[in-house]
Amino acid sequence: MISISNWRLIKAARIALCAASCFVVPSVNAGEALDQLNSFIQDIETFEANFEQTLYDADSEPLQKSIGNIRLKRPGKFIWTYFSPEEQQIVADGERIWMYDKDLEQVTVNTIDDRIAGTPLVLLMRAAPLGDSFTINELGQSDGINWVELTPKATSSDFEQVFIGMKGTDLAAMELRDNFGQATQIIFTEFQAGIEFSDSLFEFVVPDGVDVIGFDGQ
Repeated sequence: MISISNWRLIKAARIALCAASCFVVPSVNAGEALDQLNSFIQDIETFEANFEQTLYDADSEPLQKSIGNIRLKRPGKFIWTYFSPEEQQIVADGERIWMYDKDLEQVTVNTIDDRIAGTPLVLLMRAAPLGDSFTINELGQSDGINWVELTPKATSSDFEQVFIGMKGTDLAAMELRDNFGQATQIIFTEFQAGIEFSDSLFEFVVPDGVDVIGFDGQ
């Protein structure tokens, strides 16, 4: 597991290198990170993992920490659940993405194509080759994790950079840096691939009394 302090050090180093317009990280095994990422995308059909997500402001100060679980079945299906500090769920059923906020009693629905372009969801959905949406740069290894930097090609993307950390074919970590200088860091634990999930698991059923906004709503 990568500690938050190590994340902060990695992030600080990246910011300094970017400021110098020379993003170079010593690589122990050149090419290994991208091979692992491609294997994760192409070869793994299902996986489940727990995660800890931390949002940092532009000064690298933590704003919020969340914990949750992800279950995924390619192509096009996943359940991303937040357990705390608030109960929320994002469900992709292969055609639509349902974003359910339990406290607000509200579900927002979009077609998958409307939501994933230029976002890290492309990684999870196996919607298109990575090179179609991102400029790819291998960063090398840190603390046993192999890193890849993805820069969205679409100018309309909400993210300036995405960093993916791989340990073998396991997804170990992600850092999403948005256009406002904030960073969302996600550390994955208890990664398990090859789990049998039925398609019905990913069919979102709107709870009674919940408002639906978007594709199937108003």
